[in-house]
Amino acid sequence: HHYIASSRNNPVSLFSFLQENEGNLAIKDFIPKLKDHIWYRLKNLDVNHCDHMFTAEECNTVVIPNDMIYSVQTMQVHYTTYDMRHEYDIINPRTYANVMVFSGESTPSHPYWYVHVMGIYHMDTWLQGGGETKKQHLEVLHVRWLMPLISYQSGMQRARLPKVVFVEELDHDASGFLDQGQVIWGAHLIPAFTSGHSVSSLCRGNSLACPKGELNDWEVYYVGM
Repeated sequence: HHYIASSRNNPVSLFSFLQENEGNLAIKDFIPKLKDHIWYRLKNLDVNHCDHMFTAEECNTVVIPNDMIYSVQTMQVHYTTYDMRHEYDIINPRTYANVMVFSGESTPSHPYWYVHVMGIYHMDTWLQGGGETKKQHLEVLHVRWLMPLISYQSGMQRARLPKVVFVEELDHDASGFLDQGQVIWGAHLIPAFTSGHSVSSLCRGNSLACPKGELNDWEVYYVGM
């Protein structure tokens, strides 16, 4: 389904990373959210419904050796085309990579969720206590979430592309971590230029959430079909 290199050429010390990016809203609660995600993965819980906050005691049982994770530049997502050919998308956070996943809602208004990938990481980790310790190797995506524009009607019958907006920065789930196995393929998001730039988003100033050279998000994006 996917390929992420196992290279350890770009180690990221978690606490140094936080210090270097202090005040950057894109990494707010980076470590607690990462440990929540690891808990879901190591306990084989449903990552499509990551709506549970683990206690501080539970998060403290998550071990990441030397508080070190490893960054890689790209991820390949493989899929089968409509004419039964094998293709793959290359996801690269440096080029403003967006992907789509199935909606985790039981009765979704739109079948997919859209995600902007800010980082691709892998690490060794395990849960401390509770018997035998088993080290596991995990790959994760650090992401920002987008949601459908509720007030906008789209679809084939209306001859309109869907519109999405970034989740507001005050929402705890504006950013977080994604299991790379949930990615369907890359998504082509087209700025709705007439809507202008956003005034309240994680992408403001020199932020990890911004593509290099940009200082603001667009307010609204069309989803290319």
